[in-house]
Amino acid sequence: MPKVRLVHAKTTQLMGTQANNQRTLAEIVQDECPSLAEGAVFNPSPFVPGGHAQTIYAFLGFYFYYAHSLISPRFTREIFRLSDGGIVDLDWALCENHTERPIVTILSGVTGTSCDFYVRRCYNEFVKMNYSVLVVHSRGCGSSKLTTPMPFHCGLTTDYREVINSIHARLPNCPLLGLSFSLGANIMAKYIGEEGEQCPLVAGIIVGNPYDMYKVIQHLDSRFFSLNKIYDIAILNFLKTAFNNNKEAIASAPIDFNVPNITNSTTIMEFTEEMTRKAFGYKSAKHLLDESSSGPFLDNIRIPVMFLNSLDDPICIEPLITYEKFINNPYLMLALTEHGGHIGYMGGTWPTSWIEHPVSQFFKAMLKHNAPAAQ
Repeated sequence: MPKVRLVHAKTTQLMGTQANNQRTLAEIVQDECPSLAEGAVFNPSPFVPGGHAQTIYAFLGFYFYYAHSLISPRFTREIFRLSDGGIVDLDWALCENHTERPIVTILSGVTGTSCDFYVRRCYNEFVKMNYSVLVVHSRGCGSSKLTTPMPFHCGLTTDYREVINSIHARLPNCPLLGLSFSLGANIMAKYIGEEGEQCPLVAGIIVGNPYDMYKVIQHLDSRFFSLNKIYDIAILNFLKTAFNNNKEAIASAPIDFNVPNITNSTTIMEFTEEMTRKAFGYKSAKHLLDESSSGPFLDNIRIPVMFLNSLDDPICIEPLITYEKFINNPYLMLALTEHGGHIGYMGGTWPTSWIEHPVSQFFKAMLKHNAPAAQ
């Protein structure tokens, strides 16, 4: 049976407000998160076999939810102005008594939106739990174009930090939770590490984290005779589309961009070298990607965070997982599944999403033990 495997420190962090009633993070997960506890099982659907099928199925799910959102939108959009004059789209789904209830803040994948398959599946579960949901888009993504020359990149945490600080000030009685996927996972993990003991989030869940951005991009760019090249081309097209939609704003910066080289890039690394690293003043694409990787920041995380990775993920591959970080930091746990692809996790006989179950169980448990008033 394909069991979920947990990796964590020998003694995980004590939690709870009363000294005589404290339990460790690992004990809480074992007792209150049946989808993550030792012995838990994730069985992939026989109709979606293998990591590639799982990954592609979840990607295609975007188009269903995008079409559905045109008919029945469930989010209210806020245009959030950043301190440097830039803007990001915030998609809100407020629950009842929303000034007191938990808020799940979500960062999606490359140029991701609130229509992403995994975002919508988790959203549905949070609605049942009477949690508010906030999907934070990257600059120049969603429906908004850039209002400054600065775009986004894989390690840019300042925008998410501004949003979180603003929401925390506007709704101080609402516990804040962080959920992220893929590229958003890297950004959120890095942010939580940067914040350390000052992090305003109660807990986080990081799904499909790359850990080492440079090696992930190398892996994708170098696989010319593999299905992985499909993902390289797809991600590159997402990046090019975001650039083309905001070309005038980006090119208005006093930087020597070669626009034909950007639009004719054939790999993610080329695009990063020609556009992104120049926009942010890095010496090279490798310099930007190394500085942006979340792996080195995991040591400094001081809130309970569950990482979820699949061993057959064709994008964020298993050799890049920094196991020693989970063994040495008592605030971290890593849940490994044998199957699931890159944030696919389609189980059951007929393909059914699984990801919302461990996510909702973990958040409920963390609120119970970290923020008793917000259960």
